[in-house]
Formats: sequence, C-alpha cells, structure tokens
Amino acid sequence: MQCVRTSIITALILIETTFAATIHVPADHATIQDAVDVAATGDEIIVAPGVYTGIGNEVVNMLGKAITLRSSDGAASTVIDGQGNRRGVTFSGGETSNTLVFGFTITNGRAPSVNDEGGGIYSGPSSSPTIRQCYVTENLAWAGPGMMIRGAATIINCDVIDNHSYNDTSTLSMGGGICCMGHATITGCRIRDNGGYWGGGICLHNSNAEIDQCIFSGNTAVQGGGVYVRNLSPNFESCTFEGNNAEWGGAMAMYLNTGSSIMNCTMDGNVASGGGGGFFAYQHGPIVLDNCTISNNVAAGGGGLSILVSATGMNIINCRITSNSSGGLQSDMGLITLSDSLVCGNDTYQLQGPWDDGGGNEILQDCPIGACCDGLNCTLVTEAECDAVLGGQWLGDGSSCEDCLSIDEGACCLADGLRGAGCVITDQWDCLNNVGGEWMGYGTDCTACIPPPQQGACCMPSGCSMIWEDECLALGGQWLGEGVNCTNCPDTGACCLCDGCLLTWIDDCADAGGDWLAGAECSNCPPPVEVGVCCLASGCIANASEIDCSDNLGDWLGSNSSCGDCPQPCFGDLNGNWVVDVDDLMILIGAYGPCP
Repeated sequence: MQCVRTSIITALILIETTFAATIHVPADHATIQDAVDVAATGDEIIVAPGVYTGIGNEVVNMLGKAITLRSSDGAASTVIDGQGNRRGVTFSGGETSNTLVFGFTITNGRAPSVNDEGGGIYSGPSSSPTIRQCYVTENLAWAGPGMMIRGAATIINCDVIDNHSYNDTSTLSMGGGICCMGHATITGCRIRDNGGYWGGGICLHNSNAEIDQCIFSGNTAVQGGGVYVRNLSPNFESCTFEGNNAEWGGAMAMYLNTGSSIMNCTMDGNVASGGGGGFFAYQHGPIVLDNCTISNNVAAGGGGLSILVSATGMNIINCRITSNSSGGLQSDMGLITLSDSLVCGNDTYQLQGPWDDGGGNEILQDCPIGACCDGLNCTLVTEAECDAVLGGQWLGDGSSCEDCLSIDEGACCLADGLRGAGCVITDQWDCLNNVGGEWMGYGTDCTACIPPPQQGACCMPSGCSMIWEDECLALGGQWLGEGVNCTNCPDTGACCLCDGCLLTWIDDCADAGGDWLAGAECSNCPPPVEVGVCCLASGCIANASEIDCSDNLGDWLGSNSSCGDCPQPCFGDLNGNWVVDVDDLMILIGAYGPCP
C-alpha cells in the first residue's frame, strides 16, 4: 500500500472517500438507537437475537439515514418492544428505499399520544423506506396500529397480525393492520386478525397503493373487513381474502375511489352483516374485476357483491361468482358490465338490479358439477372447488369419476425441477416408485414443475445468510445462486488503508487502493496515518498527512482543525512562501508556452 502524496504542481482537488461500516448490536453498541445514531450512509447494522427497548417516543428512529438495519437470526428471535409506552420504529427524516429494516418482530408499540399515528411503524410523508420480513403484532393507535404509511414505503413478505385501535368500533379507527395515505407497494404479506372501523386489515385513504400476492384473513371492521378504499386508485393483484368480517364489505369495501383494478384475486368465506359479503362499492369510480373468484361469502344482501349508486362504470370480466348466501351480485343504480363470467349456485338470486351483458356469460341457478380427478381420488364438485385441490383436474359438467380412469398420465417432476427438463410424463405409480419424482396429477404437463425461487448464499463482508436473490441485492450482498451454500463465499479479510481499515473481499480492497490481509481483523493493520488540514498559499487540502503537507510547503494544522482555520489564500504565490514577488514571476515565465 502506498499513500499517495499531493503535489503543488497538480490541481488542488479534495477527494473524500468513505467506506461502509458494519455495526453490531449489542457488541458495538448496547441499543439499536445508539447504533443508528453513529451510522453513516451505506452502513449496515446487524442486531443479535434479543428483546430491544428504548426511551422517548420510539424504540428506533432511523433519522433519515440510508442504512440497513437487519437482524442476524430473523424476526422470530429479534424483537423491537415498545413496552406499551412508545412506537416501535419511526421513519420521518426523508428516508429513501435505501433505508432498509429487515427481519424483526415489532410489538407492543403504541403511538406517542392518542392524536398520533402508527403504533408499530410510522413512515412520514417524505419517507419511502423498505421493510422486509418483519412480524408486526399487538400494536396500538387510532390510525394504523400496525403501520401508518404516509409516503411511498415498500413492504415485502411481512406478517401484520392482531393489531387494533383503542376502539375498533369508533369512526376514529382506521386500518388495523396498515393505514396507508401514500403510494405504498405491499407484496407477499399476510395480514391477519387485525381490527378497525375503516379497514380491519388495511385502510387505503387517498392512496394509489399497489397490493400484490397478499393474504387477508380473520380481520374485522365496520367498513371493509379485509380492505377499505376511499379516493384515488389502488390496485390489487393475486390476493386472497378469506374469513374477514364487516358490516359492509366482508372482504373489501370501496367508496368514492377514482378507479381500481382487482385481478386474479379470490374472495372466499367472508361475512358482512349488511351488504357485500365479498365486495361492496358505493359511489365508486371505474373498477375492473378480472379473473376473480367470489365464492361462499355471506351477507344480508349481495352475498357475493353489492354495488350501490355507481358514479361510473364497473367491468366484471372472466370472474366466477358462485355459492354465495343472499345473492350473487346486487346492483342498485349500478353501472355494471358483466363479461365472460360464471354466476351460479348463489342463494336467493344470481343477479339483482340493473347490469349490462358484455357477452360470454353463464347465469345458472345451479353450478355445473363434474369429476375432479386428483391422483387415485375423485370427487364430484364445481370447477371452483376443484381448482382449490392441489393437482386436481376438473373434467367438466356432467363428468363422472369413471372418466378419471381415461387419464392415466401426468407430470412427474424430478429433483432439479427445471422448465422443459427435470420432468417426465408418466403414470403415478412409475413416478413414485421408479422415477422417484413428485406426481403433479393426471393430465398435468411439465409446466407444473416450475419451482419457486430458491434461497442461496448471500455473501457479505460481515458474514453470509441463506436468503433469496432480491433480498440479498437489497442488502448489498453478493448472491451466488439458488441452492449454493455459504461455504462458497469468497474469503474476507482486513483491507488496510492510509486512513483506516475495513473488512471486505480482495477485489474490493484492490479497488480501494488498500493492502488486503486474508482472514485478518483490522487490528492486524498498521496504525493509520493521521491526516488533517494543510494550509497552502494557494488554498487548503482538508485531508493531508503531515509529510505530504511539508513536501508541498504547507502548514499542517492537524486532525482537529478545518480549512476555516487557515489564513486567506495568497493567490499568485507559486513558491509557497506567502509572498508574491519576482521569484513567482520567474516561475510563471519559465512555464510560459503550450502545455505538454
């Protein structure tokens, strides 16, 4: 390693380089907040298993810093506990998506006062943090007991369970699990057993949130057991609503929204004591329900859907509205177009009130019943019921279990499970006994063998974790691929620099201009060279060693000084003696002419 000296003949340019640090709690700092207080941009705070509390209004305030805060062993063993006296985590300093909180249980949080929001987590209007794999439970506030999101947070693979307001039947109560008044993205979350007046699971008020692959179950509310939407245009994709309860809209209620799409969603077994066991909308804007299943819901009216006083049109496309109690679809002044959909088997009525026929619909008193073939098993059920059976294949209306015998082959997935490979088409006995694969059902093909993403080694200078690729990249790690274990991570070591040390890999150390000591700690590096302010006649160098400063004819003030401590520059002094005289002129004349 060579510490490069600065020459006065070159331009005086200050380049300040900082390296991300890894801070351990409680090894380096006793509390999480202490670690956040000292962290700088890009730093990673790794928290060991334990229960962590705090003082003041919250256990942790991220202070607007672009840092990663993660547990070493996951949410089950690492708890942020508000003790019923303070909020769990606050983002209110303009955090961006580079502020990441990963892998904590956040519990017993309480909003700082009854007028405040967010018992477990609060994210302010200017903040857009990333929250991953957190378990948010048993928190308390009027708005957003679990989470209050006013900005553009990204929430991924979190469990939001059993959060409640001070009084879930009060109109002050909003979003038991999550209250969102910004543009949140919520993906792969389980939102269960929460309560609030407006939205037991989630309240979306003036929000353009994107909700994808989430499960809402067991939530209770007066309006919108699973979700309540008011104003703007949030969208839902591939979500499941089951066992939620409300007065209006067991699964979902919408009011005055300006347009939403609900695609590939299932609303099953939800209850409303008023209208809309599955879905309720009042004075709504344009809504599209596409490829949704709305079945087995219960209400006083409109067991499947209740649409009242439409402001603009609603399109229901390729949906199945089946087996709901007290009616399938209820419309009162509703501007509804129904296309390519099946409405059948609903108690009392299939459709009530005005609607437009977009074509391709089947409106039947009784749902078609046919054989559902599942390996050696067979049941006579509806198509929707067969779809819920893993590996089941519905043979159509009027088919019998004897028809299952005509299907003797299906997909047998091998261990590697690759698309177009790792799969054979054979019968069940051969798959299980000779091939040793996983049988996907009669009549299935090899596309059924496409596996979900697998975990792999995420290498970081501080260690290695087996996680998914997107999570690894969010942590700034090096992901080695699906199924690759941590023994394949490159060696880390001490990278000795002129002004300090960091633990990293050999290539990163070379890029930083350091000397890399394989497997060593920073204590093995030589002491860093002290740098400080060097006052020159023509300016100031903020970080120079004493030797460098002397070689450049400067005055070195040491590390506890700033450029403001230097005298005013003496421009024109080319030889650094703080006097502009004939000697400086001769230097200039000697250099006169075209530059090389």
